Amino acid sequence: MIKFRHCLVSAFILFSCSSENKDRGQGPERKMAFVLVDSVVVDVLEPLVIDDQQLMGGAFLMRGRNSRNPYLVNKNGKVIKAYDLLNDSPNGIGFNGAFGYNFLGVDKWVGLSQSFFKQFHIYNLEGDKIKVLDTIDLGVFKLTLSFYQSFFRGLIKDGEEILFGIEDNLFDPNSLSKENRNQPMYYDSVKTIFSYRVKDQFLKQFNAYPESWGPRKERKYVGNSAPFIAYHRSKHLMAVLPKVSNQLFIYDFSGNEPVLLHEVTLTHKYRPQIIPEIAEEAAYTSSYPRFTGLWFVGDRVIAEFKTRIPEDILQSLMAKSPVRVDELPEFQEAKKKFVKTFYLVIEDGKQIGMVEGLSVPGMLDYTSESGEIYVNDNINPEVEREYNVFYRLKFEY
Repeated sequence: MIKFRHCLVSAFILFSCSSENKDRGQGPERKMAFVLVDSVVVDVLEPLVIDDQQLMGGAFLMRGRNSRNPYLVNKNGKVIKAYDLLNDSPNGIGFNGAFGYNFLGVDKWVGLSQSFFKQFHIYNLEGDKIKVLDTIDLGVFKLTLSFYQSFFRGLIKDGEEILFGIEDNLFDPNSLSKENRNQPMYYDSVKTIFSYRVKDQFLKQFNAYPESWGPRKERKYVGNSAPFIAYHRSKHLMAVLPKVSNQLFIYDFSGNEPVLLHEVTLTHKYRPQIIPEIAEEAAYTSSYPRFTGLWFVGDRVIAEFKTRIPEDILQSLMAKSPVRVDELPEFQEAKKKFVKTFYLVIEDGKQIGMVEGLSVPGMLDYTSESGEIYVNDNINPEVEREYNVFYRLKFEY
């Protein structure tokens, strides 16, 4: 089986390297590419995702899709330890598991419990619980689920253990009147980006929507979806990307407060320059190409967006099946025709190019600060298998 796996990867590499290296031009929309380097194969039956990797390319923390338990896996794919935490024992994290797991320095990791009031549980690498932090939730106002994203990072800053992330339940919508919740003033109030110091559980909050973000500045309401955030742990940079936007914001977060370094204009032929107002009831049918992901890749940042099914076509399909429109064959045909994935590439405070799609099957799962990109082909593989494959990619240049 090992030989067969290596043959598959070698075939992908041969295919990737056989294409001609054409002159792709210059400018923000020059064509760039991800190329396959190799793969990480993990002999675990259930589908896994990568939640985190130790700095300098060390071990991975992976999460089981079915069990929601974490796995400590070395950089070559060997399982070092499979943890069993879905219980109420002193070392357990609860029967619902966790929203995600992250390393906290070199000898600890942290899990965010999937409970009514979420809590951070801190463990050593053996799986012994060291500490449980108080919840930072103000209440249960919103529940956001993502199989690939864990919404927080563990890091060491000035010798202190810090948790950084975004949490919807740090904002109480009842602090605004009903009339103002779906109005532009909503963006002035939402302080859901956080820094949480482990030692004394000191919490700092920051506004999730930058003041110079177009809709906030122009007093235009485009929905209440949280922005994407990313953190570069070795350089202490923070990136903020509202989902309805043509702007990326990059901050120096080496001090106590984030300081804006770059406000990057994002462009693509499939992205309208003028952002439309989007009412809450139109969020699903709107054909505006929202951003769907944000990652640091070495010294670069990539912002993912997908084109969408045109609004009139989607509405006609919903008229046929308003409840389960995604099960219609016509919906799947329209999705295949219209929904495409693009990655905008940012370096040194400007957009330097774009990548159209991935060169291997699967979904972009994780990126490293050393410049590696991991694609997960385990959720819906074309061929069913009894192990997990993560393709390791890098920028072609």
